[in-house]
Amino acid sequence: MNGRDRRRSVPVKQPIGIKKKHELERRPAVLRIGDTIVSLAPGAEVTLSRQPQVDICFVFDTTGSMSNKIEGLIRCMTGFVDELANLSLDWRTTCVPFGDLTVPGDRVEAQLPFVGNTRQAKEQLRGMPRFSGGGNLGESSIDAMHAGLAKPWRPNAVRVVILLTDEPALQPANAGEIDVALDAANAICFVGATQDQYYKAWATNHGGRWVEIRPHMDTASIVKLLRSLVTDVGRVAHEVYAIAKGSVKDYLRLPVEKRKALGMGKP
Repeated sequence: MNGRDRRRSVPVKQPIGIKKKHELERRPAVLRIGDTIVSLAPGAEVTLSRQPQVDICFVFDTTGSMSNKIEGLIRCMTGFVDELANLSLDWRTTCVPFGDLTVPGDRVEAQLPFVGNTRQAKEQLRGMPRFSGGGNLGESSIDAMHAGLAKPWRPNAVRVVILLTDEPALQPANAGEIDVALDAANAICFVGATQDQYYKAWATNHGGRWVEIRPHMDTASIVKLLRSLVTDVGRVAHEVYAIAKGSVKDYLRLPVEKRKALGMGKP
């Protein structure tokens, strides 16, 4: 037997990259796009949304006298979402329910997450904890505004805070802190509240609008008021992008008269 006949046949091992090729082709691709994680099946295509982002935080007094206001806001949510969709905005909402921190059991609930669809937004509003508020005058709206402004906002989103309460703020001498915090957060502020001057200033100094909420308003009036308010929220968020290229600071630098002339806002 010659040397050629004595040679043994040795199987050739496939390189790992080749061996796993078909397995890898069958696995979905996982992509992170900003704050969104997308899983793609092999051969699938994805279209990246370039809609302007807006994050909205409802800072909501949920003591007893505000119950019908909560129902009114829930009624408005579907129309609000439709308005944001018509303006081609990539939106998220969250809530900060609050009561009176001087009353045992009341708190400021800062842990509710941002959500991005109508069903979740309504569920979050309906599920907000309700608080007593006690028998005294005033609620912890200043503490609640601080909690709202500390939320995990998206870096490129227009930030909008909407405060709803029918009571003055406890410790009103500290109200100036919220003006500073709104500036630091580059946030737009809308307020539905009592006629206290600091509430009006938070809205008018920060691109939004103040409307009066009274303790004994009927539900129909509340729905009408909130509908007008949330419509303005969507409009202003859109205008920050359309006119000021997404910069709240540049938007706020424009005189109110110029915003009105451009069809951007109301004096």
